Amino acid sequence: MRKSIVLIAAAALLAGCGGSTSTTAKTSTAASPPASSAATSGAAPTAEQTAWAGGVCTATTTVKKDVQGLAAAVTSGGSNVSAAISAQMATIKTSATALVTAITAVPAGSESDPEATAVKASAGQFKSSITALESSVATLQGKTGIAKVTALTTVGSAASDSLSKLGDTTLAIKNAAKDGKSTLGQAFAAAPSCSSLTS
Repeated sequence: MRKSIVLIAAAALLAGCGGSTSTTAKTSTAASPPASSAATSGAAPTAEQTAWAGGVCTATTTVKKDVQGLAAAVTSGGSNVSAAISAQMATIKTSATALVTAITAVPAGSESDPEATAVKASAGQFKSSITALESSVATLQGKTGIAKVTALTTVGSAASDSLSKLGDTTLAIKNAAKDGKSTLGQAFAAAPSCSSLTS
């Protein structure tokens, strides 16, 4: 009889341990989803991040108008077209530099944000297109007759390419604003000056 009682007590203890292990496993499993959720959702942007996004959008809008102005000068013709284009190119260099500077000045701690990478990549391509545009404008100087017409065509093509590359930057900004999991994406969505680019 005593032996039976000991066996029953031992069985009860084993059952108790098994229940404890099961409870621990369930608790661990239940705690996992919140951690995963936190890893895939970006925190709300700070004022600095929103200001950065707004600065990028403002600079993008400005340089777009400047390049469009140069493209218009190419088609306007006239005896002073070379001088007009050169003057506009100087304006573009200033605004393009401002854009690249704004984009690369990502707020500290946001460098690894996926949307920062995308916008930076598009800015790099745009910068290269501006270098090509500047080179084509320089070639225009001193040209007359057919050579001038050919050079103007080259400038016009380079301006179109710059606008296309800038369009990629605008698209990167627009896509970023749709990314609720990215802190900088939320910043683009929240910045008032980005509304015309993200709508």
